[in-house]
Amino acid sequence: MTISQIFKFASAAASATGPSATTVLPGKAVSLTPRATTALRVAEGHAWVTLDDGPHGSGAEAGDVFLHAGQTLRIAAGQHAVIEPLGGQRLQYRLSAVAASAATEGSPAPWWRRAAFGSAAGTDQRVAADACCA
Repeated sequence: MTISQIFKFASAAASATGPSATTVLPGKAVSLTPRATTALRVAEGHAWVTLDDGPHGSGAEAGDVFLHAGQTLRIAAGQHAVIEPLGGQRLQYRLSAVAASAATEGSPAPWWRRAAFGSAAGTDQRVAADACCA
């Protein structure tokens, strides 16, 4: 399955730099609504991610998240996200589908619980002490 089959992009501000990396230039933004639960991992730069309430209508699902290289954020299926670079530098990120078993376990946690950092991104979905969010 390719990224184009999984995601509905609402913005053309990004350009592909490899088979799975996307680059967003300063002053641009990417808007997406994944059809399946998705992991967004920052490869280079700093990201400002704005999430809407998601498909479940819970206020805890919405908010701004700030990520740096190596950090990962899970975006729920149907949840709208806007991704922008911070600090006047380009942003590179990768999107990957989350395993169906992990995506359907109970009700989705708030975004701040879905954030994962460093090498723990694939197994540990708890928030690290250095999380930066608004």
